[in-house]
Parts: sequence; structure tokens; C-alpha cells
Amino acid sequence: MDRRTFLGLSAVFAPTLAEDRDPAMHVINRLTFGPTPELLDHVRSIGVDAYIEEQLHPEQLDTAPVEQEAADLFPEASADPTSLYEEVGTRRGPIIQALAGATTLRALKSPAQLYERMVQFWGDHVNVFVNKGPVVYFKPHDDVHVARAHALGNFRDLLGASAHSPAMLIYLDNAQSVAVAPNENYARELLELHTLGVDGGYTEDDIKETARALTGWSVDGLPARRDDAQGVFRFRPNLHDRGRKTVLGVTLEGDGEAEGEALLDLLARHPSTARHIATKLVRRFVADEPPAALVERAANEFAASGGDIRATLRVIFFSDELRSAPPKLRRPFEYTIAVMRAVLFEIGATGPFIRALIGLLSTMGHIPFNWPAPNGYPDHSAYWMNNLLPRWNAAMAALVSGRQGAPDYETLGARILFPDAGGFDGILNRIADLLYGRALDSAELDLLRDAAAEVEGGEDVQMFAVLALMLMAPPFQSV
Repeated sequence: MDRRTFLGLSAVFAPTLAEDRDPAMHVINRLTFGPTPELLDHVRSIGVDAYIEEQLHPEQLDTAPVEQEAADLFPEASADPTSLYEEVGTRRGPIIQALAGATTLRALKSPAQLYERMVQFWGDHVNVFVNKGPVVYFKPHDDVHVARAHALGNFRDLLGASAHSPAMLIYLDNAQSVAVAPNENYARELLELHTLGVDGGYTEDDIKETARALTGWSVDGLPARRDDAQGVFRFRPNLHDRGRKTVLGVTLEGDGEAEGEALLDLLARHPSTARHIATKLVRRFVADEPPAALVERAANEFAASGGDIRATLRVIFFSDELRSAPPKLRRPFEYTIAVMRAVLFEIGATGPFIRALIGLLSTMGHIPFNWPAPNGYPDHSAYWMNNLLPRWNAAMAALVSGRQGAPDYETLGARILFPDAGGFDGILNRIADLLYGRALDSAELDLLRDAAAEVEGGEDVQMFAVLALMLMAPPFQSV
């Protein structure tokens, strides 16, 4: 895209405002990884409220085909640490590629779209950096047993699963935390990021006492060892600090693993945790600056329901604030998947595809599970504003099916050109309905006609270029 065309896109196209939105498209954009022709028809048919309830109950959706495909194509993404080490040795690449591939496949094809969005949300919330030491062998287990197991369940269960996760305990150094030398890394992030929030009312003493309460929470063996059960949680009573601790004014007796569980109970039900989780959920699904009234209602539901994630989301999704929310920039992974869903992309040869995908996401700084800090990938639009060229490349890549990088015009035409739409303008408006949930205005049509006229090679080639422009335009970037 040349500079003149890009500036034209930004000047003529604007994110769709709340009063002009198709309600079906809006709920698709907020709850899923993006529209497909079939999904848009489905939501318009059953209605927005029914679709929200459908997505809140993924157990009623048929996810078996995509789960089987993920298991067949990316078996490393759900393997245990010992099996992974025996298969790949010290090579990290196959595991990282499998994790990215399975995550992409599910986001692309699963009917349980909200569930996959929540898996991503919790993956950021209890972030584990896959490239630290031996964590890579444990991350598949963490993905399956933490975020995927509890995405729409109970927060205390998710918190407990994360606290027992070998990947987390190794990543934040709690596996080596012992009574004579408590390590505060996990304790600090447990309070600051996972539960209370940075302004949640805890002190440095609370961090130190939390670290003491979690001494001895460790991992049996690493995949390279053969003298122990491999890579599972193990409480080591001989390494635990048995003295009394006081956290947030509550005394914890030095009674072993049980006091760690009591600590997690205390943190999960604390009012600051309810507000922190509600704020993050509203930021993810509604606005970069979460509306205070909605945060309060969501936090109240979270507290009253004992940390019921589904119930908390229901408050958010049926709110006026969501319906009138300002446009929110898709993060790079979400944008890439949205492009692929819009053009009905099919994953071909998995090795080349995943390597290309990781390379593309690397240029945008959003490879799954690859954020080094424990706070997870940022959820503010401002952070992601400076990767427009890689986004253009993502749009182009999704439209190219192989053939030495040439577009497959026949396949493209069958998928997206709508030959019954009534001429070039009709085709453009059909595409706009799929991508934006609305028709194009006269200025937008003029810009796209002019852009097409500058492309040599016939109508199919022109349509390819115009579709790429529409995928790059602000109404598809910010939704």
C-alpha cells in the first residue's frame, strides 16, 4: 500500500460509531474473533441475546471436530512434560509452534468463540512466558489445566489451578522457594496481578507473608531427570515455613499446604479482587477506559456469585455500556484471526503455515505465550497503534493461498466475490456488510473504485487489491 492510498483510507474510512452499528456485527466483534458469512447470518437469525446465551454455554456447542483437528495437527500442544522432552529434547521450536498452531486453529474454527476469547483473556491474566528455562515443556499442561479448564467457570478454581501449575511455579520461581529463603516473585504477582490489583490495599509485608505461606509449593522433577515423578505439583513439607503468617490482617497458621489454600480463599473473595477482575473484563470486552458504573455492577456480581465468571460476563454483555461502547482496536493476533475468518482461510501444510504465522505475529509483537513479563500482553489500543505495515502484510497473507505467493483468484472469487451481488459496487457492499456490518458511503465507494482503477490485471486482481484495502481500513481494525 502506498502512502497516498493509506492516508486516503484513514481520511475516508472511520470506525463505525455506535449509532450506525449492526447489533449482530457488534456482538460478533466483541465476543468472537471476527465475523464469517455463516456466523453473521446465524446471529441475525437467532438474535443478539440468544447468541450471547449460546456463547456463554460452550458445553452445548459441538467443538469435537476442531478439538480432534487440533489433536491431530498439533499433538505437542496437549502433551505432558515428559513426553515432550522425550520427543523434542532441547528443541523449543516444535512446542512453541504447536501451541501457536492449536491456539490459532481454535480461534479460527471453533464454534465456542467466546470460550476461546476467555482462554486468551486468562492466558494474559495468569501469564506464563514460554521461553523461560524449562517452562516450555510445562506450558501445554498449563494451557489445558488452567485457562482452558476454567475459562467460564469459577475464579477460585482457576486461581488454584494456576497456583498448582508447574509452569507458573517455575516461571515465577516459587518452585525454589523454601523456608530459609522465601522467593517473593510469585507472591508479588499473585497479589498485584492475579487477585487484588496494584491498588488493592496490600503492603510489602503482605507480599513477604504470602511468600512464606507458599514456601514448599514446588514441582517434582524436570523432564531431563529420571529420579522422580515428572513435572507435577508437589508440596514439600520439609521446605515449608511453619510459622504463623498475617496477610491482609488475617492470621494463617503454619499448617502446611492447607494454609496456602486458605490464602487463595482469602484472596479470591477479597473485594479488591472482584473490582480488579471486573475492571479487566470490562476493559477487554467494552472499552480501554472501563465505565465505572459497569465495573461496579460486574464486581458486585463477581462477589455475590462467589467468583462465577459466566455470571459476571452476563452482566457485562447485556449492559447498555457494551451496546454503546466506543470502537476498540483489535490486537494483532485478534486482527490476524479476524482477517482469516473473513476470507474463510484454511490451514494448509502446518509446518510452513505456523512458521509464517509466527514470523508475522513476531513483527507485530503478539506471538501467543511469548510476553516475557508476568502482566500479559497489553490491552490498551495505544500500545498497538504502531504496527500498521505488519497488519497490511497479515491481510495480504490471508488472501494468498500458495502458488509461489500468487493469489488464488478462482478460490477467492468463490469465497468472497458474491457474483450475484449486482456489479462492482454491489460486490463491494456485500463485502462491507460481511466486514463492517454496513453498506459503504459514497466517499468510501469512490476511494475503492479509484484504487481498483489503478490496479492492472483484470477485475479479479482489482477485487483482490480492494478486498485487502477493506481489511486494512479502520472499520475492520477498530470494532
